[in-house]
Amino acid sequence: MASQYAQNPRRGSQSPSALAARIMNDNDSGYGSVVEGEGDHPAVAILNPGQATDADRRLWASHVSQLHYNQNRVALGRSIAHAVDTLKKFQHNNSKWPAHYPSVQRVVEAPSLARSQSSGAEDAHCPSPMRRSTTSQSDIGSSQQPTTPTTPEPRLVTPQIAQEFNVLKLDLKLGALSPSELVHSLEKSSVASLLDGKISQSIKHLSALRERIDDTASKVLVTGDLNAGKSTFCNALLRKKVLPEDQQPCTSIFCEVLDARDNASVEEFHAIPIDGPAYDRNDESTYDVYPLEKLEEIVIENDRYSQVKIYVEDARSVDQSLLRNGVVDIALIDAPGLNLDSLKTTAVFARQEEIDVVVFVLSAENHFTLSAKEFIWNAAHEKAYIFIVVNRFDNIRDKARCQRLILEQVASLSPRTHQDAKELVHFVSSNAVIDGEDTAKCQEFDRLEQSLRRFVLEKRARSKLAPAKTYLLNVLEDLETLAEVNREATSTELSKVRDELDKIAPEFEKSVKARTEVSEDVDSSIDETCTTVYKHARKAIAGTISRLNERSPVKYDGVFSAYAFAEATKNAMLEKIQDSVTASEEFSRTQTAEGVAQIRSMGVLHLGNEYVEKAFRPEYMFSRKKHLLSKSIKTEINAFDFFDFDKQEKVAGMSLSLTVATVAGGQVFGISSWIDGLWKATNFLGPRTTKKLIVPAIVIAGVAGAIFLISDIPNAVPRKLAKKIRKELEEMDYVHSNSERITKECRKVLGFPADELRAAFHKSIEKQGTTIDEKRRTEKESEVAFKYFGGLLKDATSQKKSVMGLDLEGPAVAL
Repeated sequence: MASQYAQNPRRGSQSPSALAARIMNDNDSGYGSVVEGEGDHPAVAILNPGQATDADRRLWASHVSQLHYNQNRVALGRSIAHAVDTLKKFQHNNSKWPAHYPSVQRVVEAPSLARSQSSGAEDAHCPSPMRRSTTSQSDIGSSQQPTTPTTPEPRLVTPQIAQEFNVLKLDLKLGALSPSELVHSLEKSSVASLLDGKISQSIKHLSALRERIDDTASKVLVTGDLNAGKSTFCNALLRKKVLPEDQQPCTSIFCEVLDARDNASVEEFHAIPIDGPAYDRNDESTYDVYPLEKLEEIVIENDRYSQVKIYVEDARSVDQSLLRNGVVDIALIDAPGLNLDSLKTTAVFARQEEIDVVVFVLSAENHFTLSAKEFIWNAAHEKAYIFIVVNRFDNIRDKARCQRLILEQVASLSPRTHQDAKELVHFVSSNAVIDGEDTAKCQEFDRLEQSLRRFVLEKRARSKLAPAKTYLLNVLEDLETLAEVNREATSTELSKVRDELDKIAPEFEKSVKARTEVSEDVDSSIDETCTTVYKHARKAIAGTISRLNERSPVKYDGVFSAYAFAEATKNAMLEKIQDSVTASEEFSRTQTAEGVAQIRSMGVLHLGNEYVEKAFRPEYMFSRKKHLLSKSIKTEINAFDFFDFDKQEKVAGMSLSLTVATVAGGQVFGISSWIDGLWKATNFLGPRTTKKLIVPAIVIAGVAGAIFLISDIPNAVPRKLAKKIRKELEEMDYVHSNSERITKECRKVLGFPADELRAAFHKSIEKQGTTIDEKRRTEKESEVAFKYFGGLLKDATSQKKSVMGLDLEGPAVAL
């Protein structure tokens, strides 16, 4: 069997266990074992059990285990691809409908709850779908401690779910605000944006995990606090001093140690410049070459290079060497101290995406610091098992107490690691290994090294597949939690928006109907008020004009003041007309104020607080258009306005002179009644007597007529002026024009509150319509979201169940 690998100088002679691991790796790579003859293959030998040796049986068992490993690897790869696709769909949906996010509440004295180590990958009896870790005794104790009450968060979930929320946790920190208060204070879109970033990081990490489980090589990260002895430990693994050692920090960049045969068996190191191109060993432009003697000078306080790749030769056999194991390529990465500075610590955290195994080195004198706990919490997202090296154990006097305290801390930080502490937690003194003076210390370190070899090479289900499974389960459980929370949130929101629609839809229809009715009522009220105002104004002004000559208030002081009497009488008549117009305007103000009040009452009745009343000032009506009748009437006073003559009827048979005199006298003096009496007297007296009396009679009649006309001036002037004013006002259509003017002012003023009421109705209905449209849009979005999150919950639960069903280590194979 060994002859199968004789042609490969890197493999050399191998033990059965190394050969088994080699076959596992060949199968893992996808090419299978390269055999030169069927008779040499262990599978052929096993056909004849009597001829099979123990080595053949072990090799056959390893081969069967490898088949199981490959099946799990392929299944995990499919699950990762499915999870990535699910996360991308969720991310797309989150951009359209921001997801509700659970609150994050920090647990003061129970970090193991806040940073749970889901071994759920290996636990077939997970307590509940919401649990993410195996609860340790410290978890139980801390969970019973009272917590500080927080402000209720209506759209967030319970603190228990928040504490268990893992990979997609938005653990924000700002000042004195707690994470839950800070998350709750952000806008929903801002939380959704932060969640989008977390999803992107998770997708990137899952893609890196997919590449890691398909890669046959393994990367081992050696990390820990500052000056914990990481470089010393790496040198002890290599059995020679390669990395610089000092009591002070001496490693400021990542140092990746590789087998020199990957570099044509040349021992040197390649320094990769900061912000330079990606490292390619075959392209010397991507790195600078230095001899190993220059390593200390480069890695201490370096600001030119981001990392170095160190190629060293390990002369030990493949059963002893970690780098030269004859099975897989292993890179040993020495990281800067976690608490060196924030940028270096962040870089160490970021490198976890490409790391298969974490070897955490801590000083036995310092135990786990805050930075160490933070790193292990972060690593626990995918790595349930962490290889822990307690260095400088020889400096401790009470070793039993030291072991007990550290193991208690391990139990709270990584429960699965604590369960397998004999294989994963080692107390050593790396300084004594290279010197080789203390046999007991060297033997303890040898046991550590063999455990690390088994963990990296033989138990790849734990070191390579289990991290992927753990991280995948954490992501799926977070998705399950988010889906359940959002399904409940969308269901609540859907019920709420439907209830609101059922309430506001009838109100909207009622408002639309009320707007039509109120608009008709307002128009009817305005028309009624204007009709009343017009009729009142027309009646008042026309009545005043018809009674102009009644009881003139002007005093007549004699014939010598007749013209002044006439002028005063005219002005009094015009003033009387103006007073009637003013009274009509005042009546219009009163009616308009009542109409405005009626319109306002309609607005308050139907719109309530949405209707805003504006102040109405009745005194401002008719202020811009004063009616000045004295300037518009052109009636002039003449002599005929002082005398009021009746028309003289013609009398047949009268002499021409008498007729002329009588007619002239009747036209000039207006004394026809006297002429008639005189004519009758003449007929009675006879012609002769009449002739004698005619002249005296005419004189007497003239004097009497003149006296009568002069005495009739106080009556004649009002009659004549009233007649002239009526005629002129009739020609001007004075009554109608003023009544129409007053009515138009009333209609105009009433139109303002009417328009405001209609505008308020329109605004209210438009607002209600917009609200209904928004509610219906929200209802539709909520229906789509509820359906989506229901499907997401079902999908995440199904995926999680499938992943949990993967038994990575598999059943023992009977030999």
